[in-house]
Amino acid sequence: MNILGARALLLLFTIFFLPREILAEDSSGVVRVEFKGQKKSMTSWGNLPTESFLSFSEWKRQADFKLGAPEWEQITRERNNKELVGRIYQCIGSCRVDRGAGFFNGTHRSGLYEGDEIQTVGDSYAWIFLLDGTMVRMSPQSSLTVNEFNIGIKENFINARINTGNILWLSRAESTFEENNHRETDVLFFPYAEYESLPIKEQKAYLEDDLLELVSPKETYLYHVKNLNLRISENNKITKSKPTYAFLVLPNATLMGLSPSVEMVSLIGGSSYIKKRSAKTLGHMNSEKSSAELFLQMRGYDNKELTTVLEDQWITIDEKGRNTTNVEAMPWLDVGEFITKRIPSIYIGREIFLQRYGQFVFGDVYDPLKLAQDYGYRLWGKMKSAETEPNSDLDLRLEFLKEYFRRIETTNLLASGKFKERLESRGETIKMTDYGRFYFLTALNQYYRYGELQIDNISDISKGEVLNSTKKLLWKKMHGIR
Repeated sequence: MNILGARALLLLFTIFFLPREILAEDSSGVVRVEFKGQKKSMTSWGNLPTESFLSFSEWKRQADFKLGAPEWEQITRERNNKELVGRIYQCIGSCRVDRGAGFFNGTHRSGLYEGDEIQTVGDSYAWIFLLDGTMVRMSPQSSLTVNEFNIGIKENFINARINTGNILWLSRAESTFEENNHRETDVLFFPYAEYESLPIKEQKAYLEDDLLELVSPKETYLYHVKNLNLRISENNKITKSKPTYAFLVLPNATLMGLSPSVEMVSLIGGSSYIKKRSAKTLGHMNSEKSSAELFLQMRGYDNKELTTVLEDQWITIDEKGRNTTNVEAMPWLDVGEFITKRIPSIYIGREIFLQRYGQFVFGDVYDPLKLAQDYGYRLWGKMKSAETEPNSDLDLRLEFLKEYFRRIETTNLLASGKFKERLESRGETIKMTDYGRFYFLTALNQYYRYGELQIDNISDISKGEVLNSTKKLLWKKMHGIR
């Protein structure tokens, strides 16, 4: 072994063993938390810069810093930990998930982590389930990034960016739905991937003395809504009225509030449209109860004002994020909204996923160590309910995000505006996006195609011999029959 090899070996021995012995003692007595899925070693072996890693001066600098900050390892672990935010409930077409330097096409139950960007490519649609029970519907050519999902003592917190397209954000409410026999509107996803979310067709016996009863409308959807309400009531014992604070960033505005239900249209280089749905519009039984306020923050380096968003009113935000106006006549928006007017099967699927994946998000008392080791999440504090209360880490996080996104998005708008002016001065064509029927046309056509009782069109195949294959569970699942 030459001199250089001996020195390198000695340096590696020092790096691996000396810091570990020095940093093993923790004077504060804080238990080091290792999140589920994390390795014990903090070294990213696949991305090591050779020169700095073998530099004694660089190692000495890092060792001195770590000795002066005993909590460095915990901070690094929390920063590097990517928490699961939800799963794809169902996808029609191609739902691309960008993660780091790679991507994959998401399908039913695909896990989504903090920082993932979900795109509906071309004429594709998707329903996304978030662990707190929020359901997000993505129309074609839409993009969404869920930046973070935080579990708090009294509230959960979600930070997401609506990059482009038409996205419906439906927070879970503990209210039940009005019981009626109206057919579903978002049948594009039929047959649903979760078999238990399908409606059970009402069977009527053939009676010669009562033929009118045989031809009377079946109450399939009425029973379906009743099943939904039973599931909601049962899952309310899990959620215990714990709300979620949503922080939704559009390029030219930011929406924030407790458990909002809002539809958003974000157009590249153009205006944005938003509409907060009331409990009555959603079809909740106790629709008289007012929902929590939803606040809107516009762009501008010095603009810190928050305005309240009114319910059931489409609002347009100009491309620079400085002014808002009420939308009086834009029928395409109302047609697109109709598609998600009645979606009991999607809501039942939400309740199924909530029981299966999201129970740990809700609790009366949390053990931070157990939450980290068993589920891989950091426990946050509770948001203050009065000005006299001290700020928790969740309050400080919210204040930071308000300032951060307002400034960075304002900078982005100014930069894109100058770029647009430069292109116009050259006489070049600028590609802009407008709201059009491509956001809902396929879903609307499917609604008309299925007719009054779409499940009957498949199940009433033959009035004669009943094939044995039609009785098999696999055949029923393939054709959406229960």
